[in-house]
Amino acid sequence: MVGLMARFGLGFGVFLGLSAVLLLLYLPSGSAESAVTVFTAGIAVFLVLISLVALYTERKRQ
Repeated sequence: MVGLMARFGLGFGVFLGLSAVLLLLYLPSGSAESAVTVFTAGIAVFLVLISLVALYTERKRQ
């Protein structure tokens, strides 16, 4: 169950990160929208890291 949730988190984090990076290409730098998008990209990186740690510990446990 943990592995399934970690895979979902990994996929969602990658999707969120890619969409944030693509959105940053179209937003003017220094605007409020770009600041929120950078924050969103940071959350996506954190989610991917947490998911990778969960997958690693799940695989190591088996």
